[in-house]
Amino acid sequence: MLDFNASPVDDEKQSRTTQIRHGEGLFELIEQAATSLAVDKSVFLRAAIAKEAQRVLEARSRHVLSVEDAVQFSAALDAPPKPTHRAIEAMRAYNTRVVRAD
Repeated sequence: MLDFNASPVDDEKQSRTTQIRHGEGLFELIEQAATSLAVDKSVFLRAAIAKEAQRVLEARSRHVLSVEDAVQFSAALDAPPKPTHRAIEAMRAYNTRVVRAD
């Protein structure tokens, strides 16, 4: 096989199915790709779906800030907003109820 890595989930028992409808163009593309790799369509599709699903999850697992966003975020961290009247009152109420060890 050319540059093909089977899906890591191929070792699992194949008991679940997912059905999709697609057109002739996608059918031909899948057929050609599977044939060029000398694998069954099911093997090809499982590997392709697993690879894309992992790529999506990896891409969604973190957020990369643009340079402008990073500068603005850093500036916001360096200059926190002044506490509001409600925040000050909440702090006073908390301090009257909580006994501190210091």
